Amino acid sequence: MRRLFPHAAMFLPVSFRWENWCVERDTAAGSHPIAKRSLIEGFALIDVLVGLALVGVVSALMVIFLGQARTMMRIQNATQMQMEVDAATRFLETALSSAETLPLTQSTPDDVIYFSGGPDRLQFNGVTAIGFGSSALRQVLVQPAGNSLTIIQMPRRGGATAADDRTANQAVPLIAGVTGMQFEYLDGSKGSWSADWKLNRRVPAAIRFKLSVARNGATYASDGFARLSLASLSGEPHN
Repeated sequence: MRRLFPHAAMFLPVSFRWENWCVERDTAAGSHPIAKRSLIEGFALIDVLVGLALVGVVSALMVIFLGQARTMMRIQNATQMQMEVDAATRFLETALSSAETLPLTQSTPDDVIYFSGGPDRLQFNGVTAIGFGSSALRQVLVQPAGNSLTIIQMPRRGGATAADDRTANQAVPLIAGVTGMQFEYLDGSKGSWSADWKLNRRVPAAIRFKLSVARNGATYASDGFARLSLASLSGEPHN
């Protein structure tokens, strides 16, 4: 090769010519040629620093992402819980607005009660749903039971039909985790609100209430207002 291209070695790098000369020298001396050193023997300090910087950036982004995900989850849970409290309030508004002017079962000829109410419980007659697509006249009792707000429906008719009614006197929890329930009743004849209703042969003109529920260390509240369509605004003499 050198005979064909005698001047080719002039164009080779100096390091390459030096290594070839060392190899030829060792071969002539009868020793084994030294293996060429690898051009890359490990990571330099700058490579390690760059890698650590990238790991730090990725870790910071992951922490930010996880924090935002937890925040979004808390917002979603709070929104769902508030919607549940609002749904319970809307249910009570609908039920109370359909109160009927009929005597309660505890009424007597001398003490006819259409509506009985206290600060945290009330009782009235109304047409309520008892199944899919069916409804019936019930005496409804709304009261707290433990940490839940329950609704008890009592049938007003007797006989075999009432005995076969599986919804009779069953306490159905409306919502759990209740920490506060406050009812107020409007006397249409006086235009004033009170925490109790014990007037004979009359129902309140309107009812307002506030429901408070605690879940996962947070408190959710909802205000309700129901106007009774069969209320006597002019007032009747008490018996």
